[in-house]
Amino acid sequence: MKIIGITGSSGSGKSTVANILSKQLKAELINADDIAKQMQKAGSEYFNNIVNLFGTEIIKENGSLNRKKIAEIIFQDKNQRDKLDNITYKYVVKEIENQIKISKAQTIIIDAPLLIESKLNKICNIIIAVISRQEEQIKRICARDNIEENVAKLRIKAQKNNEFYQKNADYIIENNGGNYNEFVGKIRKLVSKLQQM
Repeated sequence: MKIIGITGSSGSGKSTVANILSKQLKAELINADDIAKQMQKAGSEYFNNIVNLFGTEIIKENGSLNRKKIAEIIFQDKNQRDKLDNITYKYVVKEIENQIKISKAQTIIIDAPLLIESKLNKICNIIIAVISRQEEQIKRICARDNIEENVAKLRIKAQKNNEFYQKNADYIIENNGGNYNEFVGKIRKLVSKLQQM
């Protein structure tokens, strides 16, 4: 089994790369953010730990977590962000490891923004980082999450910079907008290299 980790900061386009790569390589795709959302259902241990950390004001009227409110807190308070990350590592990393154990796939792709920080990179054979110019990231985050530019800048500032990913990855894909076909072409070149391994 080959395990490929894909990471990058918010708005870099890592999930786009992960989706394209998983189709090209016929790989099983494990998305850390999707797992976190599934495990945050009301009443779960993970949910209760998050509520204990932030208080009941982060619960919506329908009983689910107000992720926008949580994001506002953690991207302005590093201490709270670190505490939430530690809770997330405990539950999400364990679930990802469980899914890998029972998988029969020859290739697995893990799409995780905190792949390196959570030590998930230790179980990967290959690490791919997706990086982008900050102005491109800001545009994507604002469009995706319907937030103001200053809020998007706060999020990026709170995350690791491109140099961090360049130091910790085997391959780098730059995603600075522009021609989509050229972007896909970069991914296909990487697919060829990965298939030869």
